[in-house]
Amino acid sequence: MFAQRIAKKLDKFGEQFTCDGNTYSGVFKILDTGTMRTYLDDTEVLGVTRPGLMLVTKPDADIQINDTITRDGRNYTVFKKSLHRISGTSVVMIVILA
Repeated sequence: MFAQRIAKKLDKFGEQFTCDGNTYSGVFKILDTGTMRTYLDDTEVLGVTRPGLMLVTKPDADIQINDTITRDGRNYTVFKKSLHRISGTSVVMIVILA
């Protein structure tokens, strides 16, 4: 139930983006140093082109490492992804874009 509510909110308030020709919706955030340190180790942080972005989208979005995401005419590469779960149910996918 919780995952469905989050999915509806992402559809309603999220920004549309394309990933390898498929359209999805999600919420983008500029990747600050603190957030980078949460998801990336020191070596990975050096590989992020600034400004990097963090994307929150539905867990069933077909997004893979090294895919290209287009937002506002700019291309980003999927650097890392992580599924976040509540009680074993995937609720959102966090994607780090470089």
